[in-house]
Amino acid sequence: MASIYRRPDSQNFCISCYPRPGAKLVRASLGTDNEDLAQKVARKVDLLIELERMADIEVPKNVLAAFDGLRRSFGAPALLDAGPTDTVVRELPPKCPIDNVIRSFLVRSEVSNVYHATSDKISRLRQFFGSERINALDPRPPEVLKRRRKKIKMAPPWFKKDDLALITTDTILTFLAEKNYSRSYKRHYRELFHELFQHALKSGAYRPENPYAANPADDLPSFKGTGEPITVLSAAEVEEQYRAVSPNALILFGCQLMLEGGFRMHEILTLKRRDLDVGGKIRLILPDDGRSNSTRLKTGQRSVTVRPVLRPMIERFRETIPGGDSDWCFASPTGDRMTSDTFGELLRQLNRAAGHSWTTQDFRHTFATNRIEEGWNLKTLAQEMGTSVQMLMEHYAGFIEPPVLAAARSI
Repeated sequence: MASIYRRPDSQNFCISCYPRPGAKLVRASLGTDNEDLAQKVARKVDLLIELERMADIEVPKNVLAAFDGLRRSFGAPALLDAGPTDTVVRELPPKCPIDNVIRSFLVRSEVSNVYHATSDKISRLRQFFGSERINALDPRPPEVLKRRRKKIKMAPPWFKKDDLALITTDTILTFLAEKNYSRSYKRHYRELFHELFQHALKSGAYRPENPYAANPADDLPSFKGTGEPITVLSAAEVEEQYRAVSPNALILFGCQLMLEGGFRMHEILTLKRRDLDVGGKIRLILPDDGRSNSTRLKTGQRSVTVRPVLRPMIERFRETIPGGDSDWCFASPTGDRMTSDTFGELLRQLNRAAGHSWTTQDFRHTFATNRIEEGWNLKTLAQEMGTSVQMLMEHYAGFIEPPVLAAARSI
């Protein structure tokens, strides 16, 4: 609330107030020594603050009509220009325009994050705000945007308003409930909204009504499940997977790299023929050929050990699939690098025909579980897979055998 006071070195009155809960104290000179006028100014400031808090409340038409004559008697403009039977719609400007926040948020993500992190955020934002809106705010240059965007089905907007302040915890929870996403995907959305609101808060674009609960994403569940089951393929199921994709030698080699080398799908697509089997290692490096379809690795470049079972698979690939004019291991018919969508769709078609529902993430689960059962050190395994020891412990702790039992079993 506003209050007036007189400075010792001045005859004029000053005013001080907190514009909103938790805001900094604001002091200003009123430039008058009239105490009655100073009291009226303080009262008006109080009313303005209260009106700002109630700006999103729509006043019914009959109430506006009742006070219209009173406003005119004070010389104020009429609230209603329409007839008594017409409907008057008064739209207030958004307190925090969403488009400005999203654009600056994506620019910051593009500058500070790797390519795949920004792409994932844009993909999730499309599901909430709609493809048309997010594509218009995409800060990436047109020449590096994916050509397959035209083939992607346009997502309709779930949230259609223009004010970020209207996105509450209940709004996000309702969206997640209607979409029926998995727990891990809900966790990704929680992180996305938390980053979006933190960016808006730090930039000063978003001013919450409740400063003690400034970020709506803070009140969301963590969506971190413990002991969730993972799919691990047995030796027989691995052989079934190889038989299912055997009609396509390129897809077969990709499955072998993921199951026997622990690669992610987008990582195998960055491999070039010269990166295979160099000193017992596969070099997974960051391509930099200046072409628009070059990818960026999610976890940086690393080397992966070529295990004995993987070595003949690499030799068979070199013999059956000649390099030709392209140096990419997984090349498209035009000689460019194969995209994740193309590889994923070919794999799904072959697995669907064989009745398999496994995914490439299950391939990584299988690789990690088998290596842990073989007694690999977690730090070494984390480096080989491009992940962290904490992530391995979170997903595969149940497969880790205590050293005492492992030593007793080896006797």
